Amino acid sequence: MMDDQLEKLYHKYWEMHSELMASGSNPIEIAGILTAHALIIYKTILSEDDFDSMVDSISDTRHKVKKLAPGETLQ
Repeated sequence: MMDDQLEKLYHKYWEMHSELMASGSNPIEIAGILTAHALIIYKTILSEDDFDSMVDSISDTRHKVKKLAPGETLQ
């Protein structure tokens, strides 16, 4: 379970991109920007080996990613 600070940050970002989508922004573009920013942060703060491990881990768990049902939101 997430700690309170992490959960607040998670919900803040979820609300931000939900508002962008509701206002007509392209979900693919939003996801691409979030992914690019995440990779930039990882690349900046991790060693090269740790960065490669993180990217591999993301790829290895791609089949575990949950698809939201129509109208479903994360809480």
